[in-house]
Amino acid sequence: MERNELAEGVIVEYHRLKREPQDSLETSIIDLMTDLMHLANRESLNALALLQTAQMHFEAESEFDFLTLP
Repeated sequence: MERNELAEGVIVEYHRLKREPQDSLETSIIDLMTDLMHLANRESLNALALLQTAQMHFEAESEFDFLTLP
């Protein structure tokens, strides 16, 4: 399963658990990211540092994907 497909499934499940219809994809991603930041804060994790690390991973994976296209 592709990572973007997995993320779509997470958004669907997120809205199912919230018992709310899905808004726009952009709003759904923002809401989920906000809730994840609240979770990180509750667990004494630095949400911004996690976001920066995720950004680095995304860029590395995107570069790898670009370099391996046929």
